[in-house]
Amino acid sequence: MNEKRVEEMIERTARREKWLDVLPLTDTRLQLRANLIDTSVALDNSSDVEVIHNLRIEATVSVPGLEILEIQGFADQQPYGECAFTAAKVGELKGLTLKRGYRREVLAILGGTRGCSHFLTLALDLSATHVLSIYLRTREMVENTPSNREDGTWTRKGLQVEPQLIDACFALRADSPVQSRAKSD
Repeated sequence: MNEKRVEEMIERTARREKWLDVLPLTDTRLQLRANLIDTSVALDNSSDVEVIHNLRIEATVSVPGLEILEIQGFADQQPYGECAFTAAKVGELKGLTLKRGYRREVLAILGGTRGCSHFLTLALDLSATHVLSIYLRTREMVENTPSNREDGTWTRKGLQVEPQLIDACFALRADSPVQSRAKSD
């Protein structure tokens, strides 16, 4: 068997870019825009770019409950004609809440052959809205500065927005220095 070295065989790169924009509409609603773009570029010609997937999800969610009030999938580029049917499936996420249990519900709706793995990825990424909305609401009350983080002001205000930040992660565990500073005045 005549095997080629990997460097000789692969003539292209592949890249996935994803992002989530969280835009305040009112004090009780957020607009979400999640994007996923997969591309491939020839190693010997950087202008030879192939778009594999170009998908987005747009949604409106309530604050602070994070219920999906409106949601729609858009496919600007997918590899197969049959893929076009998967954008509409995203609409079935309407009514879900971007908190505990969201992942399980999304997998039940969009997982496997019920949907598109790329829309599934984007839909799962919407759960980051919880953290980002806490940041935006906390930032309305206080600046996110090194001194406010160090003296506990930032965390104290964050706990007013979302009391369940206690034990949310390593830095915010109940017995952490961050929580100790937040408790002191």
